[in-house]
Amino acid sequence: MPEMTEPAIKICDLGKMYKLYQHPADKVLDAFGVSRWLFWRKAQHQEFWAIRSLNLEVKKGERLGIIGRNGAGKSTLLKIITGNVTPTEGTVEVQGKVQALMELGTGFHPEFTGRQNIRASLAYQGLSLPEIREKEDEIIDFSELEDFIDQPIKTYSAGMYARLGFSTATSVKPEILIIDEVLGAGDAYFAGKCVERMKKLTEQSGATVLFVSHDLGSVQALCDRIIWIQKGVIAGDGKPLNIIKQYSRTVRRDEEIRLRARDLKISKKQATMLDKQTNIYEKLLFRLISQGSKHPIRKHKIYSITLKDSQEIIGEIDIGSPMDNHPDQDHYLMTSAGFMDWGEAIKQKDKLRCYRFYGDFQGKYAHAPFQFSVPKSYLHNSNNFTLEIRADCQEEEITVQLFLPDQDTYHDLGFLQVNSAYSNLPIPTELLSLHNELDFLKESITKQKEDKSPSPLEQTIDEYGSKKEAEIIHVSLFDNSEKETKILYSLEPFQITVEYRTNIPIVNPTFVFCIYLASGLTASQWAISSKELGKEVIEGHGKILFWNSSLLLGAGSYVASVAMFKSTPRKGVEPEPYHVLDRCIHFQVVNRDYLETIDHGICRQPIHSKLEESIEVPS
Repeated sequence: MPEMTEPAIKICDLGKMYKLYQHPADKVLDAFGVSRWLFWRKAQHQEFWAIRSLNLEVKKGERLGIIGRNGAGKSTLLKIITGNVTPTEGTVEVQGKVQALMELGTGFHPEFTGRQNIRASLAYQGLSLPEIREKEDEIIDFSELEDFIDQPIKTYSAGMYARLGFSTATSVKPEILIIDEVLGAGDAYFAGKCVERMKKLTEQSGATVLFVSHDLGSVQALCDRIIWIQKGVIAGDGKPLNIIKQYSRTVRRDEEIRLRARDLKISKKQATMLDKQTNIYEKLLFRLISQGSKHPIRKHKIYSITLKDSQEIIGEIDIGSPMDNHPDQDHYLMTSAGFMDWGEAIKQKDKLRCYRFYGDFQGKYAHAPFQFSVPKSYLHNSNNFTLEIRADCQEEEITVQLFLPDQDTYHDLGFLQVNSAYSNLPIPTELLSLHNELDFLKESITKQKEDKSPSPLEQTIDEYGSKKEAEIIHVSLFDNSEKETKILYSLEPFQITVEYRTNIPIVNPTFVFCIYLASGLTASQWAISSKELGKEVIEGHGKILFWNSSLLLGAGSYVASVAMFKSTPRKGVEPEPYHVLDRCIHFQVVNRDYLETIDHGICRQPIHSKLEESIEVPS
């Protein structure tokens, strides 16, 4: 294998911008070069940067893994490298012939058989008839599609498409091989074969491989370097284990926030809308506005806006960076041309930072709005929110305001500091409580208007019981470090705390914690009476703890029920309840070894092993 010294791919300051049009007619006007006026209407569009300011160098013979969430910009980058998409700015230098497998069946004719498509693909690559015949047998053998190779590929499954596409693409040793998610459609056995073949390509012929996948185990097995793309920029670049740990940490943090918000949602009996973001997140709308609600006189550079809870960052908008104005993001700018006074995203060469101007851009509303999505659990529990704005503000009074939906008006939070890089603006607790109170009121009204008969989902995910004598008031999960969390580690210590309150003395109640799989089957259950814990009568406020030195659950998503019963449950018979939170506690179990590829099943039992050598074999 040749030394990895020369670059196979060199990318400098790469950016791709798409124009999002408000009306289909605007796209037509722009295509014909009519960018100002046609009759009475101005063509309007909004800029959307999929990637920007991206720099990357890939050496020949290197196996580069590319990871990131859907919509991060991975596919846009690969399409620019293959030449299918033209960049808006920056340069791309590719040294070598590129063989890309980015979509199932790319280049295949659905009416042709698998064999005919193999021959057509190889002929397109310039192979002679004898070479085609030789490669044809090799491709069929590797793909293991002998029984289907003479059938039209329109009858193939997604996995069969993946087998045929990969086998054909790698039969002629490419100089640069790009694989984008396609192997995810195949089975684990074939994916393993593909990884081994890509390894051999780099070792034997010095081919460069760019491999995109959500299967972190496969990426780790194949690649000697990984880049992590987030919101159109490279968030991490380095050794596979280090980058995957960083990426996994971010994913778990985001999942933790989502699960906390979801559980708060369920506690308010809105189970029919579990995964709708509008019901578990509160939208906080802010804006910049000049004195007198007029267009600003000067242009002010705005670099970033961060929302903090104490010292924890809830959300951040890196202004001018890719996707800073995309509504699919949790936190974004509202930059609609002709309506808002945000300028276009600009790369500031002297400071190497992106930014946007807030200035007079003839926006109809003369302001610069932005939005943060905050889990309602944070609004419910926090009283120390701060908005931090990094800006270069000129000599002009620019006010930062928060929209109050109950009053249909904006409230002043403060002003941007002149000649100061940062402006820190506290958000009064009473303003956030107004959001919560309005939310509760809306949900109450909505609930009253709904049909009184609950849906099947509401019947299975709810709370019930008298609650007159006793009730469960809080449930917490703690990991090995005694930190409250929604993410637990398999085979590590954990603790569950159930807080309760009684209104009268209760004689020997039974506490139950039951964990369910997504299918509804019971994964594990614990039940214990207060008498077994040494206290036959309980009263007032207290808590019960469940814990173990090893969580015997495999990686996956789980939901749990918590209950206080008047007696111990018997098989098939549920006793009279004081209070039951039925499938209201959501959490995830993950593996500490991030790159584990073995499926350990639902229940992970510790096992002792021993290897004995020199065993006599009976003759």
